[in-house]
Amino acid sequence: MKTRDEVKAEAEEEYFGVFDVFTTEEFEELMKPSADEEYSDIEFVDSFGYFHDGEHLTDIRIDPYTFEQYKKDYPYVVWRNA
Repeated sequence: MKTRDEVKAEAEEEYFGVFDVFTTEEFEELMKPSADEEYSDIEFVDSFGYFHDGEHLTDIRIDPYTFEQYKKDYPYVVWRNA
């Protein structure tokens, strides 16, 4: 399995540096509303991302409604924040 840094380097090379890489656990925390606000740190409007299986980027888009279904199967999230 590739490290987070390896996945990030590939994403930066392939997508010209506009993507961030998070572990699935980190991304799940970012999706939760913060204590002081009703909104999370992740914006889904005009932003998008995909699960990464540790070797390859998948075509499974990150969706707040289906995240739970896939989170335990994929170690990384590759995310473009608009």
